[in-house]
Amino acid sequence: MDQKWVREYVEQYLQLFQCHIIEREPSHTTVKLSVPVDKDLTNRPYYWTFVERMGVEPETMTMTFIFDPEHSSQGIRGEEIRFGSNRLQQIFHSTKKRGKMVRLYQQQLDSIKTFNTLSPWLGVNYKIEFISDKKKDKLVSVGINLSNGKMKENFIQTLQKINLSPMLPANVSTVPTFITFREAALQLEEWILHEIKKENFKWAEAAQQRLEEEIEQLESYYLIHEDPEKEFNPEQQEEKSQKLVEKERRLNEVKWQYSPRIEVKPINYGVFYLSEQVPENVEYIH
Repeated sequence: MDQKWVREYVEQYLQLFQCHIIEREPSHTTVKLSVPVDKDLTNRPYYWTFVERMGVEPETMTMTFIFDPEHSSQGIRGEEIRFGSNRLQQIFHSTKKRGKMVRLYQQQLDSIKTFNTLSPWLGVNYKIEFISDKKKDKLVSVGINLSNGKMKENFIQTLQKINLSPMLPANVSTVPTFITFREAALQLEEWILHEIKKENFKWAEAAQQRLEEEIEQLESYYLIHEDPEKEFNPEQQEEKSQKLVEKERRLNEVKWQYSPRIEVKPINYGVFYLSEQVPENVEYIH
């Protein structure tokens, strides 16, 4: 599921920044990059400086992103995109650089008017990090209707099935909002916390045990080198003080490394004006 989310996120990013999809197969996507995305992902500062200085027509690169390498066809050359990969981190950084928030409107299909109004949705993509001396990331996408409070899980999947544009379609109005951004954000955060509570926390118990073992070993090490009955001259007293400072520093390092914790970070968000005709297989949150 997480890898599926990664693909949906990357393809939404490519769509929002107007890249041209050349080929989309079950295992990979080949895309002609737009100018902003090429600048952010290809590390060609000298090329773009030359293009902008000379005023010539730019030639952006074509890239193949592989999401399922085990089922990728032989001969397909590209770059694997997964959690922790440098390319995915680049895309996250590009999203932040280009603006965390977008505002998009659902478009009519084939010039046939199928709706008259669009309702505002706040959609947020979160990264949940389960951290100790080991780390696990989970991406979550959720949306909330700002006019009636309905919520949708896997919101990014909804957006994948809809034609979106920064332009409001002709002769279409938007439904007023009755929920503020702050209220909506609090509801989404409450839902995220509820979802986190469903997780299996054995990893945290194991991490806490490893932490206690590391602290015990550290305490034992410094205890061996201490002699409470020994009298110290000023130079030795200074050395003892330095040892205590070193011990405290190492204890803090061990606690930072092993202490189990969960961090939730919004990656990006947007306001999406959608019709009430919800695509199939979209689950509402009750």
